[in-house]
Amino acid sequence: MPYATRNILLLGLAQLLAWGSTFYLAALLAPAMAAELGLSSTLVFGLFSGALIVSAATGPVAGSAIDRLGGRGVLMAASLIFTCGLMLMAQADSMISLAAGWMLLGLGMGAGLYEGAFATLVQLYGAHSRRPITAITLIAGLASTVCWPVTAWLLTTLGWRETCMVWAGVHLLINIPLYAGLRRPEAQTNPARPRAPLPDLPLAPPMQGAESIMPG
Repeated sequence: MPYATRNILLLGLAQLLAWGSTFYLAALLAPAMAAELGLSSTLVFGLFSGALIVSAATGPVAGSAIDRLGGRGVLMAASLIFTCGLMLMAQADSMISLAAGWMLLGLGMGAGLYEGAFATLVQLYGAHSRRPITAITLIAGLASTVCWPVTAWLLTTLGWRETCMVWAGVHLLINIPLYAGLRRPEAQTNPARPRAPLPDLPLAPPMQGAESIMPG
């Protein structure tokens, strides 16, 4: 399989799972978290909003790290942070520990979602990165379609804590190996080709609408 196709499939699947197991969790798990911990759903959604703020603050730092260290390692580190955040949330017994879990997820989202993935694609493909970026966006856009039913089933069958643990295992056992499989196409064709700057693309999440993540 050509490296271009391989990289798109690996990164696309990893991004689909990453979005579905982080950004979309609050919509389904927040009410159950609030009920068990004696918190309001509004407060839990507020913690999720705090995670988004952390994500926005982390993005530029993650981009710099990708420039210096390479995208594969940064994305793998983000998946490890996701694992730790989800495991911490699964063990949460108070607002403080739940908040710490959400903040870790925010840290991971800043490095491990679109911003990190797009920067990695630019590093791999340079001026030819627009088409791979479009392909990744299309694949990751299925995150709600694929992952919401899975999360809903896990929540109903196992509970919210176990759901967090399952998704933590997905990051550890699936996403990290997927990122580890990324390869630089230039190694096979033209290693000296200079990299182009990151295209000015919108970083809107693959969501059906902002109202889909707000409590009713």
